[in-house]
Amino acid sequence: MALLKINGTELPAPTTYRVQYSDIDSSDTGRAENGVMLRNRIRAGVVKISVSWSKLTQTETDLVLDAVRGVSCSVEYYGGSTAKEMYAGDRSLQLVCLEKDGARFDVSYNLIEF
Repeated sequence: MALLKINGTELPAPTTYRVQYSDIDSSDTGRAENGVMLRNRIRAGVVKISVSWSKLTQTETDLVLDAVRGVSCSVEYYGGSTAKEMYAGDRSLQLVCLEKDGARFDVSYNLIEF
């Protein structure tokens, strides 16, 4: 199974892969004057996937960056039971070396569930 598919396209295996599940609390969540936490969780288990790739070719770099060019994307990921509608946060591209057959790049971004 692929670790990551975006809009049905299987991406190369990432070098790093981290899935985080977060809760979202309402704006009235906080501590009372006596220090007791008053929590109003409005959504649980929001997914954030942090991925990075090392030494990608130009073709591979284009593939992983083009996959997240849209406003949103459908993401199938290892550890998830269903596809999630997500968006990409800031994307990072770094030239790491020049080789006879072309440049190599490191790429990273976060995919965040809507």
